[in-house]
Amino acid sequence: MDLITTLVALEVIASKFLLSYIASFSSATSYEENNPLLRFVFRKLKVDDDQWISFFCTVLLVGVSLYLLSSVYTAPAYAAMFILAGFYTTVLNLGAAHGSYFQKTNFITRRLLR
Repeated sequence: MDLITTLVALEVIASKFLLSYIASFSSATSYEENNPLLRFVFRKLKVDDDQWISFFCTVLLVGVSLYLLSSVYTAPAYAAMFILAGFYTTVLNLGAAHGSYFQKTNFITRRLLR
């Protein structure tokens, strides 16, 4: 189970890196964070939406989650919940990266923009 959670964590980080990398070269539109919690934090801190700050916040959040999974929340149910949430996050990040690369919406980005 530890190997699967580690691989899912790497998937989440890699997909967010891909999204940040593609969005940094997309000069047509400015980057806006799709995560409502992170967008709220950016607005409260009066920080412009930046794809690389968002990437580093994702790395920090995944690292803290892995630490908590290995030390405090050691039950398999928490690991399964992390795996499902990680797959969901990966799909959202890859869908947003696809939409950002091709400069048009797909079924995932249309769902996010609602």
